[in-house]
Amino acid sequence: MENITSSINKTHQIVAWTLLAGLLLLRLPFLAGIAMFSEPEWLDPAFQIGTYLLTAGLIWWERDRLVDFHIDKLALGIIILFKPIQTLLLARMVSNERPLAFPNPSSLALWIISLGLFLALWLSHAPIPKVSRSSWRWFGVGILVGFISILITAYPTSLELPKNQLQGSLNLFSILVIGPRDFLYQLGYAAVTEEPLFRAFLWGYLLMAGWKNIWILLFQSGLFMLGHIYYLTSLPFSFWLIVPFGALVLGGLVWRSKTISSSLAAHAAMNAFGLPVAYVIASLRL
Repeated sequence: MENITSSINKTHQIVAWTLLAGLLLLRLPFLAGIAMFSEPEWLDPAFQIGTYLLTAGLIWWERDRLVDFHIDKLALGIIILFKPIQTLLLARMVSNERPLAFPNPSSLALWIISLGLFLALWLSHAPIPKVSRSSWRWFGVGILVGFISILITAYPTSLELPKNQLQGSLNLFSILVIGPRDFLYQLGYAAVTEEPLFRAFLWGYLLMAGWKNIWILLFQSGLFMLGHIYYLTSLPFSFWLIVPFGALVLGGLVWRSKTISSSLAAHAAMNAFGLPVAYVIASLRL
């Protein structure tokens, strides 16, 4: 019986690490490597669909111990709901011009994966960690930390903006109107794509392998930088300063909160409001 149990555990680990390796391959040599030289129209849809599919696979595979990967019911709900929701928001923002805008075929693939994950978890009666007041509190803390991070990085971000785009750029009113919509979009687009990989499963598996949290924090920050290496020549402040700073902030949030609900919120806030605030600061320098 002990040998059978050991064999099952080993098989479980092999499948888990294979799925995680697939996520890292999609992020690093595939997306980051290709984007270093060109950004074909198919690249982002292929990356988004592949990443969401492997993330859904890992969630289902580890459904009995999601708490070990900082995934509570609020985080799970965001992952399931906001990936398809972002396709609706994208369609409203760009009038169905992008492959991932609803109802283009690429967007429907995300809907199918989302529905499949929901049904698989529901039918399996998996013991999903409940939504607590702490989850919502950390989600709010994440938004606040995201805004504070924006204020810290807004000036170096503003230095990377093209001068010919600063005239008539976004004002404070525009940020207040457009920002909430962009926050919901980024929650599904960037946050759901990156947080389960870097701050949930990578962190959880390394912790199980005996790594200390501080080393995981630094390691995931380094990988997060490599995942944005296409910024190296065109956006050097972003690559060397803003991206690693953001990774440390997001990792620190998860380390403290034990839920990626906090980093999902912070990540979405940074992406939604960071650039508009930088435009305002850049405009003030004119």
